[in-house]
Amino acid sequence: MLDLNALARFAAVVEHAGFSPAARALGLPRQSIHRSVVKLEEQAGVRLLERSPRHLRPTDAGRRLFEHANEILRHAKQAQTALSIASSEPTGVLRLTASHLLAETYLSEAVPAFLARWPRVSVDADFTVFVADLLRDDFDLAIRASASLPPSMFAKRLGTVQAVCCASPDYLEGAEPISHPFSLTKHPLLVYGPVLSSNRWSFKRASEQINLEIRPRLRSDSANIARLACLAHQGVLRVPRFAVQAELASGSLIEVCADWKQPETPIWAVYPSRSDQNPAVGAFLAVLQETLA
Repeated sequence: MLDLNALARFAAVVEHAGFSPAARALGLPRQSIHRSVVKLEEQAGVRLLERSPRHLRPTDAGRRLFEHANEILRHAKQAQTALSIASSEPTGVLRLTASHLLAETYLSEAVPAFLARWPRVSVDADFTVFVADLLRDDFDLAIRASASLPPSMFAKRLGTVQAVCCASPDYLEGAEPISHPFSLTKHPLLVYGPVLSSNRWSFKRASEQINLEIRPRLRSDSANIARLACLAHQGVLRVPRFAVQAELASGSLIEVCADWKQPETPIWAVYPSRSDQNPAVGAFLAVLQETLA
């Protein structure tokens, strides 16, 4: 195993073209630098430097080692910086983004707890149904429901979300019975979600798979608006289950097609690769996992 200190001394000798200049640059005795290089040559089993009373230059093997040494030392410095940053107290501004529904579900406890624990960090939160480009739009962290994530992102899985179809008892009493997912197309449909994912619904029961193309009477990026329309007996609502959990429990909304399962979507905390060394992101993720637990 090569000694990092010895590599650094050897690289300094090559860079400064001599033992004495390298010793002055590193603030070490010349003899110490010389011993390190000799030891490296013994370990390698080849001569790394060609020496004369007036000149010094690396051999072929020495040039190759010099290139590798610079790369190794650069990674070592980055690792040291990461450790230093990770151990420092979070400061500055943490920029978050999520849909309103995910923010209410996953961030409503985490944000106040984070502010209380880390007084030197400010939070700038932007809640929208549109998926932001974290790098372009300068966000540090996003909460997303997604089956796949960009490969350039880091992510921590927070849970899963599953859609549910439901309607009010008054609506169901006067409407045509819903005995099968195909029956849904005969009803006014109320949908929460972005446009692209709102018109295609999937259902599965045992080995049977059904895909529906639907035309919603209401599509909204506000789960609350869609829920209120459903409570006002305006049709069948499709929404993440946790958005209507209280209404399903109280009976003010009733699940339909309950024996047909809809796809589960993972919920992620997503952050750019540039932020994996950001103490504020690490601290927020820790608080988020505590509050969700």
